[in-house]
Amino acid sequence: MKIRSFLFLPFFLSTLILVSNHEMIFGQYRENEFTDGGGKPYFFDNSIDVELVADGLELPTNIAFLAPNDFLVLEKDKGTVQRIVDGKIMEKPLLDVNVATYVERCMCGIAVSKNELTTYVFLYFTEIDGNDGSDRDGKNEPIGNRIYRYELINNELVNPVLLLDLPSKPGPRHNGGAITIGPDNNLYIPIGDVDGTYQDDDVDTLAQNNEDGKKPDGRAGILRITQDGDPVGNGILGDEYPTNLYYAYGIRNSFGIGFDPISGYLWDTENGPGNSDEINLVEPGFNSGWQPIMGMSSSKDDFEEDELFDFDGKGIYSDPELVWINTSGPTAITFMNSDVYGQEYKNDMFVSDVHFGYIYHFDLTEDRKELVLKNQLANKIIKGPKAPGIEQIIFAKNFGGITDIEISPDGYLYVASIAHGKIFKIVPK
Repeated sequence: MKIRSFLFLPFFLSTLILVSNHEMIFGQYRENEFTDGGGKPYFFDNSIDVELVADGLELPTNIAFLAPNDFLVLEKDKGTVQRIVDGKIMEKPLLDVNVATYVERCMCGIAVSKNELTTYVFLYFTEIDGNDGSDRDGKNEPIGNRIYRYELINNELVNPVLLLDLPSKPGPRHNGGAITIGPDNNLYIPIGDVDGTYQDDDVDTLAQNNEDGKKPDGRAGILRITQDGDPVGNGILGDEYPTNLYYAYGIRNSFGIGFDPISGYLWDTENGPGNSDEINLVEPGFNSGWQPIMGMSSSKDDFEEDELFDFDGKGIYSDPELVWINTSGPTAITFMNSDVYGQEYKNDMFVSDVHFGYIYHFDLTEDRKELVLKNQLANKIIKGPKAPGIEQIIFAKNFGGITDIEISPDGYLYVASIAHGKIFKIVPK
């Protein structure tokens, strides 16, 4: 049964395009010389291999584990939550909700929290009061980007509780949605500017570094709430709602956040306007710089710090730890918290992209605040998909457009390919 709106009633990238024989998918993905249209993924470490876990999914966006070999998958336009156990998709979805589907509006994010009594499933989706996808022509527009908490009981998601009601307009891009649960057991939710940049002062906000904009409305940040939907403490940037929800701001759009298991630091990936994609270390109060800055601040002529809004000194800008000058469409970010592939990968960072189907691998410095980048990448800039030095950070390719990578409870890396409608498991040979 579809879930209807409550009283107070939230992958990806650029625009949707029709590519080859694929369904409509996120616009940064395309068939080109870097993706082979469906061939077996390739690893630069010959001790690594891949297994196909599930096939026949329709535009999978995110996955979340319940147990080893037991996980949930979101399907972007169908608004469904599928359960896959031992490689078999259950006959019925656990949930089917009405979602807006135009461009990046979607079934966007999922996280799972378990205690002795209850399994909670948190979902981020662009809700619509009508049939899936009916927002494409401006009819029956979405009613919000919304975060719900469900309980998993007898293979159904029941007892929905609305935790956050975020803007879905002007849209339809930059909705974010990659929920994660931090080491403090709170929810962290990235949301972009929802296409609200370069509009007017009624749409731009202070969280987009527009001093003439209105007060923050939940867009352009990484938000932090408890699992009951409450603010955490007094807030980092302010004590009024929703400013008190912001952990970071100045975010154009993000499809990946993850916590370092060693330091507890939060990292994100961010997508630029056709250029200057980023990986960032996200400390409390982090200002990512959008809209005045995307990429390194040194790349902006005559940049001055007073172009950025700092919430009375509470917000702090810092440059990215890595920038792709030509877009790769980075998506998920995760940390290998096991040694199933060998000690050389343990606690390292892995990042995926939707444009080329690459998985990138990074070592971190001893203080865990920077990526180890050598030779041609020492300036933290990648100039293109064939840039000199890029081979040092590419772990795998040929996955099509990747929307998610996740570590299973038994330590294996799983990959969701929106281009192929498949879930892969990376294994040692």
